[in-house]
Amino acid sequence: MPTKLQDTIVAAVLAGADLDAIEEQIIDRAPLDEEQKSALWLYAEALTDRPARLLLNERDPVDVGN
Repeated sequence: MPTKLQDTIVAAVLAGADLDAIEEQIIDRAPLDEEQKSALWLYAEALTDRPARLLLNERDPVDVGN
């Protein structure tokens, strides 16, 4: 389940923010320890390498046949 910070990062990427802006405006300000911030940074880095259409599709619920 995505966290609110992950959702915020996805929204920033879709709005065209670059990795430096995401780090400064979202990750650095988050009340997390350095390990958690590093994980979010890696998440943001991975997202900035994807086309927006893929990001939107990943946010849709996944049907696993339940």
